[in-house]
Amino acid sequence: MRVNRRAFEIGAIVIALALLGVMAWLGLQARDWLLPNGQPVFGDFIAFWGAGRAALNGAVAQVHDPYLLQTFQRETVPGLPVLAGWNSPPPFLLIATGLGALPYPVAALLWLVLGAAVYLFAARKLLPDKRALLFAITLPAAVYHLGSVQTGLIIAGASGLALYWLDRRPLAAGAIVAVLAIKPHMAVLWPIYLAFTGRWRAFGAAALSTGAFIALASIAFGFDSYTRFLENLPATQNLISGQRVATPAYASLYGNLVGLGLTQPIALALHAFSALGALLAALLVFRRGDASAQGAALCGATLLVLPYAFFYDFTLLAVGAAMLGAPRNKFETLALVLAWGAGLSLVLGYALQLPLGATAAWLVLLSAVGRARSADAHPAPKPRT
Repeated sequence: MRVNRRAFEIGAIVIALALLGVMAWLGLQARDWLLPNGQPVFGDFIAFWGAGRAALNGAVAQVHDPYLLQTFQRETVPGLPVLAGWNSPPPFLLIATGLGALPYPVAALLWLVLGAAVYLFAARKLLPDKRALLFAITLPAAVYHLGSVQTGLIIAGASGLALYWLDRRPLAAGAIVAVLAIKPHMAVLWPIYLAFTGRWRAFGAAALSTGAFIALASIAFGFDSYTRFLENLPATQNLISGQRVATPAYASLYGNLVGLGLTQPIALALHAFSALGALLAALLVFRRGDASAQGAALCGATLLVLPYAFFYDFTLLAVGAAMLGAPRNKFETLALVLAWGAGLSLVLGYALQLPLGATAAWLVLLSAVGRARSADAHPAPKPRT
């Protein structure tokens, strides 16, 4: 199918430059690492760094206390008005502790560069040509990391590399899956995928590596650190379900429906219906599709299953789009375009919180279903297990 690729490239550059311009304008107004809107420079990273500082100062048991964390965060950002809590598991705290040993801006830039390097390395492996790297670089969900310095780049990069090496180097791929232990909900479908497709070497490597990561964190912080993490989850959930806090940062179907004013039971029911459909569609692709379609289905379904997902998490959807490769019809072209633009839900959400991310994820997933159905007559070779 012929598409005007040049027009898409120009559009991507213009949108990325606009986003960069806004972030630069806000950054130039910062004073003492504080932006005019009350948010810290480098955004959510202040929570990672603050948790690391708390751990280094012997406050591991209180690491989920946002008021305690704020005292450490204000060492670098005096007068910080927001509460940036720590909602991540102990394996991520291991990394945060290392980052907390560095000055705030140095740590933020190190995390940003590391994530960008892994993400772009994976993109180069997955994309059909070097020219397509332009879309990875200008991806709004990725560009936003310059302001938020979140985990989306490292999660997408690790997922992409694991998918790329899955049948080439299954043990390495499985080990890379362990990186997702820093945000375990982003790996929720990986065990199902590996088991359902019979990739047992990768499954074993993932299980052993993840277990080692968990054990290392237990040695460092005590096994009760996992108990505290689990006990803190209801407080995190309460931000949406209890207090009905719905900001444009939420990009899951559930979060968007709450933002549109639907009651929690209705929003949860609609999300559950969508999630079940996504899981069934993904299982179909896992059974019938080739590795590329399976990877796209995994990424799309993951984002549809999760009730709590944010704009930066949709960097992962770009990995699913890259797994599809060049579009074969108008439907796939639309899927790839929306997958690229899913992160724009943050900007558009200030006007209306439409489920852009969920729509894009469904289009990628349905494209993978179409690929799997078309491949039925030409089965892919079985993977090496």
